[in-house]
Amino acid sequence: MTTFTAICDFVHNFFICEECRQHFFKMCSSVKEPFKTRDDLVLWLWNAHNRVNERLRIEEAALGTGDRKFPKVIWPPKQLCASCWISSSKKHNSTHVDVVWNMTEVHQFLLNYYGQIIKFPSQDAAQQQITLEKQSYPGDDTAPSGAVSVPIGAAVAIAIASCGFGAVACIWRMQQKKRKYLNQVYSFKRI
Repeated sequence: MTTFTAICDFVHNFFICEECRQHFFKMCSSVKEPFKTRDDLVLWLWNAHNRVNERLRIEEAALGTGDRKFPKVIWPPKQLCASCWISSSKKHNSTHVDVVWNMTEVHQFLLNYYGQIIKFPSQDAAQQQITLEKQSYPGDDTAPSGAVSVPIGAAVAIAIASCGFGAVACIWRMQQKKRKYLNQVYSFKRI
């Protein structure tokens, strides 16, 4: 649970966008019991990402501020992982899609897409060493699958950089909303 808590605390304390912080804090607060495995945490983060994308997609559509180059989509799209989707339904006159996911396939897709090996600190160093020896070749930082082994410090740095990019995207989004609001106010003055 410490990884989860660290992620939630980081977003809550360091994200620039107040709206984003509040939404993410609300999602973190909804978790009532600790995750049993890392896989559960990975799937929770994936689901949180999809919830954010869905909310932003609806807001951007209403405001007309969506980025056509980077549309907000449910991840993974069916074109990338058909086996991840058990079924989907779209409500009449709605753009919202309800998806029933095959969580095992989603987890496998995430591992394959983002890389299979991330080194985590372990309480049992001997077990960790055995695991690492099985996963990598001596003197080589790649596993047989071609995935790169990433130290936990690098993984944290990547997460922080992602948060930075998220903050920039949030600022850009707030500017879009402000421009849209100012355009609406200006059009009212012309009436």
